[in-house]
Amino acid sequence: MTRAIYAFLLRLHPPDFRRRFAAEMLWIFDQAHVSEGALVLLFDLFISALRQWLMRSGVWKAMLALAGAAIQVIAFGVGGIASLRHAALRHPDAEMTPLLSDLMLLTLWSFGIVFVGVFVSASWVTRFNRRRLTPRKRP
Repeated sequence: MTRAIYAFLLRLHPPDFRRRFAAEMLWIFDQAHVSEGALVLLFDLFISALRQWLMRSGVWKAMLALAGAAIQVIAFGVGGIASLRHAALRHPDAEMTPLLSDLMLLTLWSFGIVFVGVFVSASWVTRFNRRRLTPRKRP
């Protein structure tokens, strides 16, 4: 039963990876499921499938860019809030509420623009590479 589940989950891997390693991975499962435990091997297979799809598809580049953008937006947002608090301490009668909402709106717009930019550029690069690497038929 667990071997059938393992074989089914093995289909989650990209086709090239599956063609190259599926038989060997099933053999390793048959040898190790008693000593290692089937649940550990199934979890490892699931993590392996995620890793293969992320690393081979280039999604990790977009995720890394988005993480960097989020760090920048959060860092500048925290700095902006600190400067607003400093301004409020110097001028206690100043209204701070519109400034915070403006800062939050700016943060959301910045994150959205970076997200769209990374998504569009990653899609373009993927399409460009597919066209470049696809063999052309000659008449």
